Amino acid sequence: MGHGTTIAADHRPKGSPVSELVLVVLGAVLCFAGAASVRLGVLVAGFAAGWLLAEVFDASLGTTLLVALCGAGLAFVSTWLVATVMFLVGGGCVGAIVGAKLFVLADSGAGQGDADWLLATVFVPTVAVLGALLANRFRLRFLRWGTALAGSALVLSGVGRLGDDSVGLLWRPESGPEAALFAVAWAVLALAGHRVQSRASGQPDAEDARR
Repeated sequence: MGHGTTIAADHRPKGSPVSELVLVVLGAVLCFAGAASVRLGVLVAGFAAGWLLAEVFDASLGTTLLVALCGAGLAFVSTWLVATVMFLVGGGCVGAIVGAKLFVLADSGAGQGDADWLLATVFVPTVAVLGALLANRFRLRFLRWGTALAGSALVLSGVGRLGDDSVGLLWRPESGPEAALFAVAWAVLALAGHRVQSRASGQPDAEDARR
């Protein structure tokens, strides 16, 4: 048991507390208010996606902030230049975040080799494209679910990195049981975020479906 704990601790990155707090704050905004304003949701999702990308390559705090700002700016400007792609861009950003976390769950307990990185470069963009298409088709109905899922994933990841080894599974589960626990926590928080957004908008999904 002690050996397993050591492995989990070794695989969890030790980033700056600022990075973890940013993940939690961005995640909370996306989870509970991501679809309140589509452009705001796109801005936050683009920033979060850029931040996560920089974190993957262990960039410094300054570089991470610059990449995140570029991601947010690119996503936000594209929605102003071509309004018709607004939902595509938003769906693609939240899809990338959800895809990254789904890959972590699917890869829990596996080796950290080149094959895993190769699979990630295929899996994450595929989910991002799927998210973009679904957002373009279902619009706010999908964005409420997409931002709730993406935001809750960011919140849990930030908490997993801020806390001690006992909550390290929230960042990267190292076994099947840990992945199952994370999936339950993710689902519960995402459902809560979706419910808050639906109540705040006054337009539950059932009403949107009749439009």
